[in-house]
Amino acid sequence: MRSILLGLVLLASVVAAAPPSHTSAKPFVATGPVILKRTIYVYNYRFLRYWPNPKAAEPQYNTWSWVPRIEFELIGPVPGGSQWVVDFQKPDGSPWISYKCKTDELGDDELGKVESPFSTDEDEKKAITQTGLFPFKIRLKNALAGTDTVMFEGKAKVGTYPPDQAIPEYKGKREFFVDQDWRLPMAVIWLNPTFDENVPPLSVTMWFRGAGNGAKLDAFLVRNGQPIATVESTGNNLEGELKTGVGDPMGTWGRFTWTFVKVRGFNKDTSASRYPDVFYLDKNPGDYELRVLRNGKLARVAKFNVGADGWPNDNGVAANNKMGGIRRIIPVQIVGDQDIGYNPLAWKTDTLYGNPLTGFTAP
Repeated sequence: MRSILLGLVLLASVVAAAPPSHTSAKPFVATGPVILKRTIYVYNYRFLRYWPNPKAAEPQYNTWSWVPRIEFELIGPVPGGSQWVVDFQKPDGSPWISYKCKTDELGDDELGKVESPFSTDEDEKKAITQTGLFPFKIRLKNALAGTDTVMFEGKAKVGTYPPDQAIPEYKGKREFFVDQDWRLPMAVIWLNPTFDENVPPLSVTMWFRGAGNGAKLDAFLVRNGQPIATVESTGNNLEGELKTGVGDPMGTWGRFTWTFVKVRGFNKDTSASRYPDVFYLDKNPGDYELRVLRNGKLARVAKFNVGADGWPNDNGVAANNKMGGIRRIIPVQIVGDQDIGYNPLAWKTDTLYGNPLTGFTAP
């Protein structure tokens, strides 16, 4: 067996909540768990054979097939007796496969992660060769309370492409992928408390098609047309991860996060001298740009505004769509032709697996 997809994005909250505050690690008060919408990530696991009939004596060895997998993050509470369940349907709406996911008990505001279990021999016999739109639901059951709540509903778009036909075992095969193009024209930006809660640096995450581990992606923070900070691909402050695919640009998406350690939102540390040569956003409110070079060519431009408190101002997208957490969503302009096969209109219908964001428009 071979996994076509390694890994993770975005998610859903069905809990009524007050608008998030960008100055607090507790952006809103919830009466139950909140799925962080930006982290819901559906992908596929590919098998090298196909069982057209689960009761057949043996499978078709020359046909590839697949099953879905999913992961997402959330903020507690998740009480005892709970069980996360994810149900997938086929494009015609018929039941297909259901996962009971490992469920951790979480306290208030505690961060957790949920993943579908690793594919088994039983899953292999449920694998299919179909493509199209696959509906799915994330449910939270609680046996003690006798509840079964649908927390998120979406549709994953699955397609295929021909893998490298020069490789003998790939000849005549079709590789599967879950389309992530909707992620490309939006960036996630925030002040990162993981580095330092009192003096948080600026972090930003973007997605690229056909870019995996080792991609050369240099980010620049620009103000008034002049770069004020840079994070190069060779540095320690770029986190890159191949999220889908096996290397072919048609079915590969990578997620990358840059952290500008020399750009901080504010300084609430007792010793300000601990951070020499730092550019503070709260002392320099106004308009900024993020520009990303991919292999030395301009590939992304994103604009945002910073308030007097040092936080990137929420343009309303994160709050109005109840994204959860402290991160903002900003539009990204896709520049050049390095994102091979990219559909520039995917954000209109496919965002959040068929749940487009209110108030968001791609450049």
